[in-house]
Amino acid sequence: MTATRVRGKQSDRKRQRSPRPRQCRADAEVKTKEVACSKRKRRWTVNDVHNSVLKVFVWHVQPNYKQPWCSEAQTSSTSSAWPIRLNGALRVVTNAHSVEHAALVQVKRHRHEQKYVAQVLCIGTDCDLALLEVPHADFWKGLEPLEILPGLPKLQDSVSVVGYPTGGESLSVTQGVVSRIDLVEPLRRTRTRQEVKRCPTHQAQPWQLLLLTLGCTVTISNLFISAIVPATYAQTGVTLLAVQIDAAINSGNSGGPVVDQKGNCVGVAFQNLDGDEESAENIGYIIPTEIVQHFLEDFLKNGHFTGFGSAGIHTQALESPVLREALGMAKNQSGIRVKAVETAGPANGIILPDDVLLAVDGFKIGNDGEVAMPWGRVAFNYLLNRHYPGEHCEMQVLRREGSPKKITLQVCLERNRDLVCADAGGPDATAGSMLPRFLVTGGLVFVPLTMPFMEAAFGENFAEKRPAEMPAELLHLLENGHRRCADHEPLILTQVLASELTVGYSELEYEVLESFNGIQVRNLRHLAELLDGSKDTYLRFGFVSKEIVVLDRLKATQALASILAQNMIPAARSQL
Repeated sequence: MTATRVRGKQSDRKRQRSPRPRQCRADAEVKTKEVACSKRKRRWTVNDVHNSVLKVFVWHVQPNYKQPWCSEAQTSSTSSAWPIRLNGALRVVTNAHSVEHAALVQVKRHRHEQKYVAQVLCIGTDCDLALLEVPHADFWKGLEPLEILPGLPKLQDSVSVVGYPTGGESLSVTQGVVSRIDLVEPLRRTRTRQEVKRCPTHQAQPWQLLLLTLGCTVTISNLFISAIVPATYAQTGVTLLAVQIDAAINSGNSGGPVVDQKGNCVGVAFQNLDGDEESAENIGYIIPTEIVQHFLEDFLKNGHFTGFGSAGIHTQALESPVLREALGMAKNQSGIRVKAVETAGPANGIILPDDVLLAVDGFKIGNDGEVAMPWGRVAFNYLLNRHYPGEHCEMQVLRREGSPKKITLQVCLERNRDLVCADAGGPDATAGSMLPRFLVTGGLVFVPLTMPFMEAAFGENFAEKRPAEMPAELLHLLENGHRRCADHEPLILTQVLASELTVGYSELEYEVLESFNGIQVRNLRHLAELLDGSKDTYLRFGFVSKEIVVLDRLKATQALASILAQNMIPAARSQL
């Protein structure tokens, strides 16, 4: 019985093996290809990234900040973008300057013909990033989001820049390696979206227009990353971490991903250094993923961009041994001297002038003001920028109160905002607001002093060219001005509208307002409140230049409607 059962089992095995069909070579090749494809999906290459790089088409309506009741003629531009998965939702990342003042945003996939309308969810002007939503299911079919690689690229890492630069319609890829970590001088404000039609302050050169007309083919050139640096972001002038490459980021590359050999995103292309800069050729910059993640997490936490942390202090390097000794520092101590604390800054009353800043968040500060990071040395402000506004930062200082002693302090950081701010929306608006504002009273036109106004009035390179018509008071506020209070913004008398009421004042322009009827003016809304509440016979405006303008209050009120109608101004005030 036992032997029979054994033979039965053996025969069952034979029956199980015998019907198996013999695999033909063609079937084996097909299965091999399927396995290879599945492996490629699990481990992306640069070729796989191509299908996930998008082209962005934008129509812009830029305000005229010099005459803020008007707008410039519509312009259009193209740039690049890429998809991500954010808390389960599919979104698109590009540059802020690519979609600024957007009237219409459309995106198109690689090798597809249809354009889809996109909506701007969030703009981070400080870091030049924007988040878009494309509410069309067909757009997302088969589109794979890119993975963001945490941290910074390392030396000798191979990377590729993918996007749609000027010179053609098809995708462009440039490759290189990480080669150097260093510091860089501040950048000029240089746009890298491809302008199809420019407004008067962004006129294209004749040869650029010719290339666009001819539709030249894409040129692919080699490049490599040359530095990881704290760079001044051209969009707002805020100094944040950036990665330097040895080739210019061409117009249209803006917002495109920079990927490693595995197809992970390590940065975003965003700006370049002007070619006419002395000893500067083929220098471009990308936004590292550390900044991208800060922006995305900020949006998830707050629903809008709030910015990067700042303490509002100004410091001096302590490389002089005599100065260190005079401040009571021991030989084994290093740090920097606090030379000033902004009155409206978060550190006011906590950190004092002549304190020696020894460490931030546990990182020891060198006498040159830099801290050691795994990838190199960088200015200590980098540690503050890693925080969000409203977060606390630990600072260790050496303070002389009799004998020098170490003190550990907690500072609640705020967003980095200069007195002459890149935000046009005012102190109460959300970060990055570009709403133009104005107030007209008795023919006097007042606007806030902002970077957009300076560019509209004196050109984008006003800080370098220093045009003769730009008053010294404006330069002083731009370079050395500080807020007197949290809601302080300087106001400018841009022009005086000619009328019988303003005889004798028509030559005044670009005057910095200091007071109204003897009261120091904080901002545009405050001026409106003072005007509305005035019962005096005269309206007296005092300026920093010591010029004064005096108007009869009743006559100014009666003449305002006719002055507005004569100059085709729709209202005496914008939203304040």
